[in-house]
Amino acid sequence: MSVVKNASVAAYGTMESPTFFLDVIAQGNNDRWVLNLPPRLRVYQNEIEALLGKVFSGRPKSPDNLELAQQMTLNWCISKCSKIGIKFDDSFASDC
Repeated sequence: MSVVKNASVAAYGTMESPTFFLDVIAQGNNDRWVLNLPPRLRVYQNEIEALLGKVFSGRPKSPDNLELAQQMTLNWCISKCSKIGIKFDDSFASDC
């Protein structure tokens, strides 16, 4: 079973929030993770879902795994921005 199966997208805060990087993925109801990507990266959500599914499939749910998933998702966001040619800060713009 994929960890992010049936994940949903929540409304994203702003980069000015001191914990914006923790908001990219959070623990939702029923122990499911909720992806909360910056607006300009949401179109690529299936890519990070697949990556997280491969890494965490069959692993127990734990706070350490959530922290690792948060770091992986943030790294993916930064890398994806570089690949598509936008600044990470610009990924928070909702004009996509």
